[in-house]
Amino acid sequence: MHRFAKGLLAAAVLMCLTGVASAQKYPSRPISLVVPFPAGSTTDLVGRILVDELSKATGQTVVVDNRGGAGGTVGTEAVARAVPDGYTILLGTIGTHSINPAVYQKINYDPLADFAPVIQFGTAPNVLVVNPSLPVKTVKELVEYIRARPGKINYASSGNGTSNHLSGAMFAAREGLQATHVPYRGGAQAITDLLRGEVQFMFYHYLPLLPHIAEGKLRALAITSAKRIDALPDVPVMAEAGVKDFEVSAWFGVYAPVKTPPEIVSQLNATISRIINSPEVRKSLLGQGIDPVNGTPADLRKLTESELARWAKAVEQAGAKLQN
Repeated sequence: MHRFAKGLLAAAVLMCLTGVASAQKYPSRPISLVVPFPAGSTTDLVGRILVDELSKATGQTVVVDNRGGAGGTVGTEAVARAVPDGYTILLGTIGTHSINPAVYQKINYDPLADFAPVIQFGTAPNVLVVNPSLPVKTVKELVEYIRARPGKINYASSGNGTSNHLSGAMFAAREGLQATHVPYRGGAQAITDLLRGEVQFMFYHYLPLLPHIAEGKLRALAITSAKRIDALPDVPVMAEAGVKDFEVSAWFGVYAPVKTPPEIVSQLNATISRIINSPEVRKSLLGQGIDPVNGTPADLRKLTESELARWAKAVEQAGAKLQN
């Protein structure tokens, strides 16, 4: 009887331990990837590539939760305040995690203190385009054109605090130009108004602009990357066009709320790393104009720290601070 009781106790303990292990298995339910920008944006397209593959890799449903607003701060804050269990994660950007803290007087999250970096996902340069009604074919000619019309030339962006907004502000500050920033609620509307001639120039991710450039509806003057890109081989980088030290590449990274268990962060990093390395995903990302990037959580933290410092200085020099 005594041995039988011991056996029952051992079996009960084993069942409890098995139950605990099962309860702790991750993921065991759907995951939400918050994209802090509207559907159809470049960040949204990148997010949808990720969730499709993450669903396959984990065997769980992974959904995109678009929470746009205030340059990405709305959705980013929501993830900062989410339960740190790995079931709500963020597709952060150069805007949410490096530019916004410098641009806005106040944001309700700390890019470093409130997040556990998971992995960088990709980078993408901007292209400087003008409406072809402008009699300019080079960056130098654009500078001269704007300088001769102080305060009369407008440049568009997909929203305050985005890399394309800061590209325009830096360009104007660097060249001593009086140009007016016109922020939109997304890139599509900004491009539409640029095509109409309601704004005169814009820095933006090159992929959505390629058809308009090919048809002659927009004119590409320069790329903000360190080297020319295959999609626009005849378009010079900003340094070649006469504007030195002007490299701006938007980047994307996955973040979890701070205090997310390290083992979950590690598992997400390993899973997403395999996804990024797959030929199919690399092809999909390159097809969206995104250069795939990989690395560790520490790599993403280092990038976040360095970009925060860089953009704090750039925003101050450009005078691009906004009132909330």
